Amino acid sequence: MTGIWSLSDSRWRPEEPVSFQQEKELHDLVEQAPELLPLAGAPRLVMLGREVLCGRGYADLIAVEVATGRPVIIEIKLASNTDRRQVLTQVLGYAAHLGRLDEKGFDALLHRHLAKHSLASVAAAAQASSQDPGFDPDGFQTRLKHALLEHLLRCVVVIDAATPDLIELIGYLQDVTNDRLSLDLVTVSAYDIGDRRVLVPQLIEPDRSQMSAASRTMSAPPATETVKGVEEFEASIDEAQPNHRPGLRQLLDWALDLQAKGLAVLYTSIGKDLRVLKLWLPGQNKGLVAIYNDKGARVSPFRTVFEKQAPVTLALLDSRIPGQIAQGNYIKAAYDPPLLELLRAAYEEAAGPDGHVVG
Repeated sequence: MTGIWSLSDSRWRPEEPVSFQQEKELHDLVEQAPELLPLAGAPRLVMLGREVLCGRGYADLIAVEVATGRPVIIEIKLASNTDRRQVLTQVLGYAAHLGRLDEKGFDALLHRHLAKHSLASVAAAAQASSQDPGFDPDGFQTRLKHALLEHLLRCVVVIDAATPDLIELIGYLQDVTNDRLSLDLVTVSAYDIGDRRVLVPQLIEPDRSQMSAASRTMSAPPATETVKGVEEFEASIDEAQPNHRPGLRQLLDWALDLQAKGLAVLYTSIGKDLRVLKLWLPGQNKGLVAIYNDKGARVSPFRTVFEKQAPVTLALLDSRIPGQIAQGNYIKAAYDPPLLELLRAAYEEAAGPDGHVVG
């Protein structure tokens, strides 16, 4: 575990962490400085509300990732006050509630909290918090809409000290949930060094070597609006603007080629106003990317799948298009042959018996 060591009398000794006196102290800390949470992908979080009513309970904090529009539920506990079953039941219950909302319902849920800061919407909150002068509120609203449609949520449990059984339980849930739901466990330890308080936040990664093969391969069932095949997606191309059709057909042909080579199985997610082509890995209900027909051709990556299935190609992609292989965002780079070739290589890597790129 991460800690702080100090030199005293020519010997290095570990400093003992000090306890948070009240849960509110840790709660205030995370709300005021969400950037201290060491989450995968280093997402920029915008805090939207505190003690937000989600179904029958109140979520400690609700935030959103600026780059992806993905809602984030943060539950904060002190180890001395924590029943591991209760904290996980709470955070998953809040996720189930948010999973039933569209973007209008999400705005309505947070309206009272946003109004305290004279903000009219979640997009307005993201824009106010953004340090990017080129922030696109319409683009953010679209990403939020897609995240809610696809049930892309992040749950973060923040605690001052994690017990082995809590870590094991979090690890099991991480393995048996699909890539729509991200579940993180973060510890925040406090140390008093002289007259200063020092914080050490740590993302806890459970040891998967002890987990059963069954738990590693289980995943949640696909959404009820997802059907096998490309017919619905192909039909949506004919309804798109004429100038958008060539790019959509290019990506469809690329996806069909992956399927013909046995690298992907194609499914279409049918929403009210949206068709999404999902390129799932054979035998799994998850893929490296999805293709959206959304005012043009869009490719959306799933970084957590890349990290597990195609880490070699992910490094190449990160070098070619830095910061664009995130979780549920749109790749902004041109979908030219070199990029599509790299994405194909990722699918080949995922299918390779030795974990290296094939071809």
